[in-house]
Amino acid sequence: MKKSVFFITMLAVMGLFLVGYSPRPYSDLATYQKIPTKTRIDKLMKAGEDLFIRHLYEEARSVFKIVLDMDENNLDAKFWMAKVNNVLQAEQSERNKQALYKKWGHLTPIDKIYENWHWGPEVGHFEVRYHEAKPYPHYERKFRPRATDEEINKALTAYKKSKTADNAFELAMRYWSQRNESEAMKYYFEAVDISSDILGKDDEYMLSMISEKYEEKLAKGNASAQDYFTTGRLALIQGNSYDGVRNLIRASKMDKKLGPNVKKSIEKYVTDGYPNIVGIPAEYYSFRQAYVFDKNKDRVYMRLIIYPINKRPLIPVDTAIPVSYIENITIASKDVLYVFNKPGLDDSARLWLTLPEKEGKYPEYEVKIILDLKRSDSEYDGVELSNFGLYSDQEDNWSFIISSEFDEYEDPGLSSDYEKTENGVRIKGYNLLYSEGKGPFILFNRFNEALPSDADIWKIIENKEDEMNISLNE
Repeated sequence: MKKSVFFITMLAVMGLFLVGYSPRPYSDLATYQKIPTKTRIDKLMKAGEDLFIRHLYEEARSVFKIVLDMDENNLDAKFWMAKVNNVLQAEQSERNKQALYKKWGHLTPIDKIYENWHWGPEVGHFEVRYHEAKPYPHYERKFRPRATDEEINKALTAYKKSKTADNAFELAMRYWSQRNESEAMKYYFEAVDISSDILGKDDEYMLSMISEKYEEKLAKGNASAQDYFTTGRLALIQGNSYDGVRNLIRASKMDKKLGPNVKKSIEKYVTDGYPNIVGIPAEYYSFRQAYVFDKNKDRVYMRLIIYPINKRPLIPVDTAIPVSYIENITIASKDVLYVFNKPGLDDSARLWLTLPEKEGKYPEYEVKIILDLKRSDSEYDGVELSNFGLYSDQEDNWSFIISSEFDEYEDPGLSSDYEKTENGVRIKGYNLLYSEGKGPFILFNRFNEALPSDADIWKIIENKEDEMNISLNE
């Protein structure tokens, strides 16, 4: 009897133990499914960002992909997915470089082909050069003694007579020795405008000391438009494009009269070549460009949706159009203040966009610009509408040929992905996702017929996504 009671008791205890570990009607999965979608997405985004910070990029990409599966229009997830892809692409490029070096023992590209935008096995073989290290000479900083008024006048006369950068710099340093900041900066800026080579000279801590003074003034919130202008110019001279352009833009917003000087200062900075070192491309949501023979002029319309990384106000946009072909640039969007044309890769045009400040974590900019092109008498004269600057999986990367229905042309080496003729206008679209960035080559002499007067080019470029997707899916 005692054994029976003991056996029954043990069965009861085991039953209770098993019940405690059996699936509950409100399990974690059930609770998770009841959490609002927004909360779930927020938790996933935090997890993905944490994985990215810890350099676990593949895992982070998987998390952001889950978010996009839940909400395909989630802007934060798109941003982080782009960042992850960018890092992974850079890592793959490094692996390719190491493999090429191991195979060939070289690392300087010989071949100039489109794939050079990324390091891949198709680039070719490379050369590497070596040189002996040179000892760094000890440099002893010297300071000018305080200049007399007579020395100032003598330096001023020499500058007015010759107008050279060296004489302007010497005059600035004489004023600086007297701690006359306004006159010192005036002639220092003039020296830089004459020749940027003057930046290599020792300014005796002038730039850093004056910059600190103005930055303190800006931080207190009592700076004038002229203060922002001076601070902006100082920042650009010191290679800080972010603060430099931003403060120049603020100066022109506070005082419209400073607008021409602001534009001149930013253009000078771009022309001198410093942005090649500090320029950071924007993240694209959409890139669309179209060749149009409009009003007896060869034109390229560009419409981009971009999100500047860290809200940078100076953004480079690379094109496949030769820099010398661009005759004029028209801005057709309030989201762009200035555009400067400068040589990029192999003398193709690199357009530098100056953007106004916008509020928000990820401000969106709609860029609309029109490039007027030069046409020569050569039968082979033309331009290529390629774009290799986007991620390889960027779907909204299109080039168009928009022409009169009487002008018929197709790139013999590239088939269009979309075509339509309506109201006397022929539209051909090339989705560059499928051609790895390669776009059609336009021969100018094939286009001579004017478009109908009511043709809205921007509307054609912007509003064809649904129709094009249908066409491609078919």
